[in-house]
Amino acid sequence: MKNKKGTSLAKIEASRKNALQSTGPKTLQGKSVVKWNAVKHGLLSKEVVILAGEGKENKTEFRNLTSQLWQDLQPVGVLEEMLVEKIAICYWRLRRVLRCEIGEIRKELDTASWRFVFKQAEQVALEKDSLFLERSRQNLKKNSLGLQYLTGVLDEVSKDVEQVGYLSKEALEKLMKNFGLEEEGFPFWCLVFTQMATQRTEKVKEDPENYSDIPSPEKCKEIILYLIDGERKKLESLKEVIQENENLELEANVASLALPSKEAVDKILRYETAIERQLYRAMSQLERLQRQRKGETIPPPINVEFSGVD
Repeated sequence: MKNKKGTSLAKIEASRKNALQSTGPKTLQGKSVVKWNAVKHGLLSKEVVILAGEGKENKTEFRNLTSQLWQDLQPVGVLEEMLVEKIAICYWRLRRVLRCEIGEIRKELDTASWRFVFKQAEQVALEKDSLFLERSRQNLKKNSLGLQYLTGVLDEVSKDVEQVGYLSKEALEKLMKNFGLEEEGFPFWCLVFTQMATQRTEKVKEDPENYSDIPSPEKCKEIILYLIDGERKKLESLKEVIQENENLELEANVASLALPSKEAVDKILRYETAIERQLYRAMSQLERLQRQRKGETIPPPINVEFSGVD
């Protein structure tokens, strides 16, 4: 037998049995899609999610948020639906506030070490341009990069002495430029033994009795290298102390960057306050509408300006 539309009763019965067997989606993906079925409008939500480029957002996360709010608040009618959507958008924007705060902090933290070392390098470059001043030579010893530079100068001079046997003119100029030539300083004594090494042979020939006790050139070379090595060890010990202090300074600097700058905080707070004001207004309007729909007597709204301060 067939009905007026020509569909057999057997086919209709089969369709009914198939419908009874269908219990909806069983996978998490299918269920998340079905959650969204209740949302009928979502006109504003099409614009709120960033879907491309840097900072791309997850559209599914926003849809799930809206769906959960929809189930909790149970809107009826277009106006209530729009308010629920507005609440979802406000929550979504508040998430951006947190991301913005983290971004501002990371922006400073991620470059803190680099900026610290760059500042040290700038200071070393500045002092190297003023090495004719004793103050600049001493300032190099207050910076680990400066100490590294001075140690490198000593290494170069040592190699020169190893080859020549004493301080060459170029090596002496390096020592004088970077360490000065104050009396009783190690460059002064390096110069003294250099003069001994270069003059001993001639002096001994001229007056063997008075100059026979002058150290041999080999001994002078040994003493010069010993003096240079002693200064290098001092610099290396000082560098360990300076580096420890610099590490403590860098740690303190990093700790101070755990909060965004004042300008960033002001921007974030202004934006967050504006969004929260919109959020609470939407929540209040939705509550009033739902209570009116249920037949409750609702007093007129009290206009209280939200300050955003706890």
